[in-house]
Parts: sequence; structure tokens; C-alpha cells
Amino acid sequence: MNISTSQNQPAFSAKFINNKAFQEVVKYAKDTKQLQELDTALNKINNSNAGDILLIHGTVPGGVYSNFNMGKRAVQNLGAETPEKASFNAIMELGELGRKFRKLVGGEVKSNLKADDVIKKYSV
Repeated sequence: MNISTSQNQPAFSAKFINNKAFQEVVKYAKDTKQLQELDTALNKINNSNAGDILLIHGTVPGGVYSNFNMGKRAVQNLGAETPEKASFNAIMELGELGRKFRKLVGGEVKSNLKADDVIKKYSV
């Protein structure tokens, strides 16, 4: 039985696949007035290693889970009251581009940010 399929397009930056779980995290950030923090973390992730990140979260009898998958690699985040909060906290941690992010991308953090992009984005 095929539950879902996603076509991974070649990416030049790390981007989240727009699914229900990701939309729930954005709604959580909006409702808790943390949309700016989410945007900052997503921007750091976006300007790093290329690839598509699939977010899956939910509740099981043992508690809340939040999984991030990129290719054949995955990282998990636990310990929150709701799946949305667990995923939000994990995105904040991934946005630090630390150990958890390196595990997800399978190695060193590579920046795709260019000086011209910064000038174009932040100047008139």
C-alpha cells in the first residue's frame, strides 16, 4: 500500500517539504508569537546544505515524536507537550547548524550564501 509519495526535486538549499506537519509548526509559531524566530532559523537552514527535509510528527502511546528526514538520514526530537512544539523546538536547534544539523545532512555544514545575495536582500 502506497501511503504517500513525494517527488524530490534537485535543491540548491535545504528546504522543508510543505506538508501538514510543517504547516502545523508555522501555525504554532504564529499562535505563540514566535514567527520571527522560526523565520530566522529557517533562513539559516535554507542558506546551508542542499536537500529536502521531510518533517513528520505526531502522538503515540509513549508520547510525542518529531522526526526530520533528509535522504536516508534522520534525526528525532522528543520531550514536548505537543507535536507542533516538539517540531518547533527541533527547528530552532537545527537552525543553530550544530551537531543535530550535521547529523541530518551527513557531514559538514556548507553555506550557500553569497555576498551578492546579502546585498540584494537587505539593501534598496
